[in-house]
Amino acid sequence: MKKILHMDVDAFFASVEQLDQPHLRGKPVIVGGTGNRGVVSTCSYEARKFGVRSAMPVALARKKCPQGIFLPVRYSRYVEKSAEIREILAQYTDRYQTVGLDEAYLDVSSYEDAVPIGREIKRRIHKETGLTCSIGLSYNMSLAKIASDLKKPDAFVIIRPEQALEVLRPLPIGTLHGVGKKSQEVLAKKGIETVEDFWKLSLEEVVQLFGKWGRALYDRSRGEDQRDIEMERAPKSISRETTLPFDLYDRDAVAQIAYSILQEVQEDIRQENVHPQTIILKIKYADFTQRTRQCKATTDANWQELLDDLLDVFSYSAGVRLVGVGFSNFAEPEQVRYEQLSMFTWNSLK
Repeated sequence: MKKILHMDVDAFFASVEQLDQPHLRGKPVIVGGTGNRGVVSTCSYEARKFGVRSAMPVALARKKCPQGIFLPVRYSRYVEKSAEIREILAQYTDRYQTVGLDEAYLDVSSYEDAVPIGREIKRRIHKETGLTCSIGLSYNMSLAKIASDLKKPDAFVIIRPEQALEVLRPLPIGTLHGVGKKSQEVLAKKGIETVEDFWKLSLEEVVQLFGKWGRALYDRSRGEDQRDIEMERAPKSISRETTLPFDLYDRDAVAQIAYSILQEVQEDIRQENVHPQTIILKIKYADFTQRTRQCKATTDANWQELLDDLLDVFSYSAGVRLVGVGFSNFAEPEQVRYEQLSMFTWNSLK
């Protein structure tokens, strides 16, 4: 039987801020911006007591928690701390899968007893990074994640096979991965609010509601999940965006914001050691209409020049409230080497 561990750093961005600024410990820290137009990236548990949650508009978070301490996102610092954690995880298994900066699944099936391994990882992360994490241990990925969420923060929870159904039975249906707010609303109309309620639906009914995804959802609600750990692989895209403190109507003003974001994303791709072939520009207008344009090039392209070309495509008269820049379509290592060799050969012939 598999032994899967799910590690989730507690309130990651906010915890890093409290680590770097000790006077913030025990206070309602909200990371996402100092203005009113962004969204909450992460907040401390002290802020969550006021009803603040991730992805909540900052303006609403201010109403719920006026005494909150609002901080901008320091992505590069969070990447540094995430790398420290990954170094620890990699010492225990080569079969691990990261999810964002603050989560990871580890296959620890090779250990006769995975419990002390999980406790050691948890202890080392706290000692060596100064951060706490919650760890779930079970026989599949779905239950391991549910376990890590049950008693946050700073928790270690095990769900054994004989416990699975009793653990799942009373949980809100939204606990199951893939059941979002809209799905919860649909199910609530059918009187389904808990996992136990969900069991009343037949497989055919679940597939009718959720399509192909229904089979997996049906199985996971019963403690079954056949997924395997996906080994580390290059991301499909890397991007950043920022909500502006006020609307911009001038192309050059928007361009300066886009250039700044471009530099940050280029640093991200250097750290990921990936080589993009497509640059993407996203613009959201004052009326929340969103437009995206992209341009494909070689991995050694002048990305700022291409970004300028994309900026020329947009209109700015409606007012811009958000700017995003990203990369995608990453080249395989063999392709990068071929392009570098071709460039070397060409330069040698000049």
